[in-house]
Amino acid sequence: MKTLVFIICVVCTLASHAYIYPFNENSVKDLEGLNQKQIAQLIKYNIGMVEHVQQDQQKAFEQLIISFGKGNVLTPTEMNYLILIESDKLYQGQDVKQQRVTEGYAQSFKVLEREQRSMMETLFGPQADSLIQKANALFNNNNLGFKIYQNEDDLDINYLKWTVTLYLGKNNEVYFYEPNKDKSYKIDSSLEKCVDNFFGTTFDYAPQDNKIYKYNTNEMLEIRKENEDQILGFLKDICAMNKLSTIFKKNNSPNMLSIINKSISKLEKTLNEQEIDLVYDMMRIAHKKLSKNFRNTFESEDLFGLILIEEEKNPQLTTTKESAKVQRILMETRTRMLNQVTQTNSSSYVMDATTYQIYVWFGVFFVIVLIGIIYAMVTMDIQKDTLLYAKFLTTDQRN
Repeated sequence: MKTLVFIICVVCTLASHAYIYPFNENSVKDLEGLNQKQIAQLIKYNIGMVEHVQQDQQKAFEQLIISFGKGNVLTPTEMNYLILIESDKLYQGQDVKQQRVTEGYAQSFKVLEREQRSMMETLFGPQADSLIQKANALFNNNNLGFKIYQNEDDLDINYLKWTVTLYLGKNNEVYFYEPNKDKSYKIDSSLEKCVDNFFGTTFDYAPQDNKIYKYNTNEMLEIRKENEDQILGFLKDICAMNKLSTIFKKNNSPNMLSIINKSISKLEKTLNEQEIDLVYDMMRIAHKKLSKNFRNTFESEDLFGLILIEEEKNPQLTTTKESAKVQRILMETRTRMLNQVTQTNSSSYVMDATTYQIYVWFGVFFVIVLIGIIYAMVTMDIQKDTLLYAKFLTTDQRN
């Protein structure tokens, strides 16, 4: 009896604080823009966290759950992903271009509320009410699959514990690196192969021509000296989206992948309108492919994605001695990993050269021996074999 009463109390608590049963019939019609609190509440809800929602946030949050909540606190979604695009142009009311970028399976919003804390700090900050702190407490840090992708040129030291970044090896091989684990591993043989596999039959990255072609059209993005670094950073982000969307597996605790994209805002400062439109198209296709890759592993009801457009941020990376120290360690670690890759490649080349020498000299000696055998056979004296040509006498002849 006591157990039954306890269960009823727990269910009542979940229903009242998470606003699951029933939903308020009042709805918010315009959900194109959301503030950070609403977004954070929605993600927490899908991960399975019960929180009290303030009175002024109830209507919006209830409508969010009705429209976009894929799970509930009793059955959290297994795979959650968040793509945070920092772009002033996309944020400043260019709705058509925004739709071109965010078209796909995920829900897309603008982050309306501008606070001192960024969206990522709201989710992964050290404060007690952040997403990561709540998730760690709920799941006891047990196999929690939370990862944040950051471009190596824009690393924010505040999230290194969950960060995965991407860099290119000496021979253009592609590697993932996790600073917290000091672990690096190869994911593809070249950036060109990684990007083209993701784009399929829509775009073709041709580094030998310094161009990115769009199939079945005359449109192309020319890679020039003044935009080479920015385009390379964007392509590395595309490659990372390709590989990261295939490494997550079903788990007892929820997974969450957060992708911070700052490369688009950099390209907006260097490319003309026609060129940036191609970039928007590439990003739209990347979003759809990422969702498709996740759907190959997770069922639709177990998958939830958000694409957020936020004003461009300038994280303070090296304003303190501690930040400068972390940045220096990251650079030293990356250099060391590159040296290890180079040494590994060099040893393999030495092994290949040794094998080649063995093959060549074996062939030379074999030919010399074969020539000697042939020469000996040709110059051999021709004599009658005494056994073959011997004359034998019959019994009659002996008598």
